[in-house]
Amino acid sequence: MAASLLEEARERGGSAGQAWRGSGMARRIFLVSGALIAAVFVVAVIAPQLFTHYNPVSLYSSTPLAPPSGHHWFGTDELGRDYFARVVYGARASLTMAVLVVAIGSTLGIVVGAIAGSAGGWLDEALMRVVDLFLSLPGFILALALSAALGRGEASVVIALSIVWWPSYARLIRGMILGMKHRLHVESARALGASPFRIAHRHILPFMWGQVNVRITQDMGYALVSVAGLSFLGLGAQPPTPEWGSLLESGLQYVVSGWWLTVFPGAAITLWTVGIAMLGDGLSGLARSERLNGR
Repeated sequence: MAASLLEEARERGGSAGQAWRGSGMARRIFLVSGALIAAVFVVAVIAPQLFTHYNPVSLYSSTPLAPPSGHHWFGTDELGRDYFARVVYGARASLTMAVLVVAIGSTLGIVVGAIAGSAGGWLDEALMRVVDLFLSLPGFILALALSAALGRGEASVVIALSIVWWPSYARLIRGMILGMKHRLHVESARALGASPFRIAHRHILPFMWGQVNVRITQDMGYALVSVAGLSFLGLGAQPPTPEWGSLLESGLQYVVSGWWLTVFPGAAITLWTVGIAMLGDGLSGLARSERLNGR
C-alpha cells in the first residue's frame, strides 16, 4: 500500500511539474527572466561606463592579483588592472562577435535553404551536397582550422564561425519550405502563376519567422561559447583588448593564486548562455502556443 501511495505521489508530482513547465506562467517567467539578463548584457556592450568608471587597460593598483574588495569588486589582474572593468568591457568584444556570427550565418543559410527548397531539381541536390559536406566535418575543428589560416583577430573568428554556422540553417529552411509547399495557399499562388521564389518570399517564409527567430535566439548562446573557445586558444581578440575567452586563457596560470581571474569571466559566459536559453525557451513556448491556437 505504501508503495502504491508513493508511486501515485510521484505520478502526481511529475504531471504537476510538466503542467507547470507547459503553462503560460512558466513561459512568461522564462521569457521575462531571459530578456532581463540579455538586456543587462546589451547595456554592458553599448554603455559599459554605466557599470564602472575604471578603464579596462589602465593600471589602477600597485598590487597585482589583489583579491576582490570594495575598491576593486572583481580584484585586479596580474598587471594591476581593475578586473571588473575588464569583464564588463569584455562583453563588447565577445557578444559583438557572437551576434555577427549568428547574423551572417543565419542570413546565408536562409538564402541558400530558400533557393534549394524553392528551386528543387539539380540545384537543390547540388546545394544540399555542399551542406552535407560541411555538416560531415566537426564544426569547431573546422572553425579552428579556418581561423588559424585567416590569422589571429576578431574578424577571422567571425568569418570562420560564420562559414561553419550557415549549413544548419540552410537545411532547416529547406525542410520547412518543403513541408509547406503543398499547403492550400501556396498551391493557390502557384495556380495563379507566381514564380517559385515569389512563393517562397511572400507565402512561405513569413510563416516561418517565429520558429527561425527562436533558433536564432538560442544560437546566440552557442555562438558565444564558440567565440570564447577560439579566443581561449589565442585566435580571437588580442591583448590588451578584453574578451571573455582571452581573459580565461590569461587567468588560467593563476588559477590558484588568483581564482577570480577565471571565475568571473566563466560566470559571465554561463550567465549569458543561461539567460539566452531561458529567452529562447520562452519564445519557443509562445510560438508553440500560437501554432496550437491557429494564429
